[in-house]
Amino acid sequence: MGKFMINNACCKDDPGNGDPENDCLDKWKKEHEKACNDYKKAAAQTEKFREEYINSLNWETKLENWDRLITEADKKSKDIVTQLDFLLEQVKIVCEKSKCTTEALEKLTCLVKTIFDCFFTFDENKEGLKDKITAFKKAVECLQNVSDEDKAEVIKCIEAYEEKIVLVCEMQDAILEKLLETLKCAHLLYAAICKEDGLEDKLKGIREDFNGDGSEDDEHCDDDEDQGENEEEQNENDPDKYKYPCDDKKAKPIPTFPISSSWYYKKVRKDYETATEKTESLKEDWINSKKESDTILSKKTSLAEAIKAAEAAESGK
Repeated sequence: MGKFMINNACCKDDPGNGDPENDCLDKWKKEHEKACNDYKKAAAQTEKFREEYINSLNWETKLENWDRLITEADKKSKDIVTQLDFLLEQVKIVCEKSKCTTEALEKLTCLVKTIFDCFFTFDENKEGLKDKITAFKKAVECLQNVSDEDKAEVIKCIEAYEEKIVLVCEMQDAILEKLLETLKCAHLLYAAICKEDGLEDKLKGIREDFNGDGSEDDEHCDDDEDQGENEEEQNENDPDKYKYPCDDKKAKPIPTFPISSSWYYKKVRKDYETATEKTESLKEDWINSKKESDTILSKKTSLAEAIKAAEAAESGK
């Protein structure tokens, strides 16, 4: 075995030159040393690719979750708009009915007040029913060509009618108070629902927010969108400025409605697609690097075992 290991022509790069460095054992030791160095570099490169792949996978997962949540939020926002449309239709009907009711109550209040006004005297030239009954009673009492019995009979009827009139007059305050209170509530209800800043306006405002029909903040949103698009173009033109994975602390959710049309939604979707491609690419790089480092490791192990066997053979000769 010792003769095979030392100066054996099968292990020489240039057979017959007698160079001691070409002895199999020395050659294996040098190859083993080189394999060790190569493996350290390959292992470090593989670990680097693995870390990049893990980071990219984590970022892809976050973007996938964001994309899913944004998509769900978009669907829910559209459902809210649909429900608000239905609610606004019902509110519109309530406003129409409330307006008619208020107008009817106004007319009813005026009519009842007019009826009560007939019982009272507000103008000397126009006596109320109450004063007319009193005057009629006095006129009957002053009749001279009528017997006392007939007068008494007529006055009795007049007094019975007068009592009813007095009762009606006494009811005026209570009835008008209830009517005015009802009319006030009707006006307040109509104002709270149908007038400016009422329920209808608030619901319309909420619908506009969720539907993205336009608001005072549109200009600011457009500025943010343009800024985001400009940054994205700069990153594409200068890849060195693009940091991957992105800093999730800076990537704050800033969607606008409708979400599916917002710059943020499109950016997250595009970033997710980019992250998926990047992660797959990094995975391939890691796998290829792992195969290469495993090959070098296998060579290193084989050389170590061969050296160990050769040294054991030499020591035992």
